[in-house]
Amino acid sequence: MKKISLLLLLIVAVSVNMFAGELTRHQFAYGDTIRTYAMYIPDSATVGMPLIVYTHGYGSKPANRVRADLNEASENYGYAICYPDGSPDSRGKDGWNVGYPSQSGMTIDEADFFGKLLDEVCVKFALSRNDVFLTGMSNGGDLCYQLAYTHPELFKAYASVAGLTFENVYMAHSLTAPIPFMEIHGTADKTSMWFGDHASSGGWGAYIPVPLAVSAIAANNRCTTMATDTVPSNPGSERIVIRTVYSGSPTGTEVILYCIEGGAHRWGNADLPTGDIICRFFNRYRK
Repeated sequence: MKKISLLLLLIVAVSVNMFAGELTRHQFAYGDTIRTYAMYIPDSATVGMPLIVYTHGYGSKPANRVRADLNEASENYGYAICYPDGSPDSRGKDGWNVGYPSQSGMTIDEADFFGKLLDEVCVKFALSRNDVFLTGMSNGGDLCYQLAYTHPELFKAYASVAGLTFENVYMAHSLTAPIPFMEIHGTADKTSMWFGDHASSGGWGAYIPVPLAVSAIAANNRCTTMATDTVPSNPGSERIVIRTVYSGSPTGTEVILYCIEGGAHRWGNADLPTGDIICRFFNRYRK
């Protein structure tokens, strides 16, 4: 029996190493559809390593659905990265069902989809099913907030970039568990506006201000302290980055906001080592 177990472990290890160091494309059956995703397995791959899922922005081109800096950081911190593709809405734009007006006809349950995706990926690539994390940009960041409110148990920690909390989620759902959460956001973001959009002037639906969205999660975690500092920005960037850390939670779950003064609607790596920051944050909550 021991020989069989060792042989199976060896087979799994070899299959993991087959994909190491390169981006590969995959598909799996979900309901009556075939869904697609890309995987990046670092050269440092080991059996049972943790997984980060990255959710792309609304209607983004395939070339923009992968983050090179996140892949690079995964080599240093030891994470596999999964890049799933969203589903098309009434405009034919791929995205995640968070309630945009153009998504009114979408029936996909994103929580169910990601639960099935995690099962598929963790078995296929011999990854830890317990150490799974979610990060996303724009529409993908919106999804981070939505799942944190509706299905916080799906991921161990969440990191949104240029994401939003929609008013319908904020009003209809209560946060039910302490959630490690991070947001990176520019104050000059014209798509996901820093001060919110109660009137839905941008056409995405009504959403609350970013500072309120972050502080609501901190309050849910029963954080008792708040500290701010200025962090160094990348060489060549003249923007000031202010970090606010909410801590003191009985469960040790922190909430962090990186405010990029004058930053636009983007991943943020022009001003910050975004991939590294996200991996370091997740690293605090992995086993």
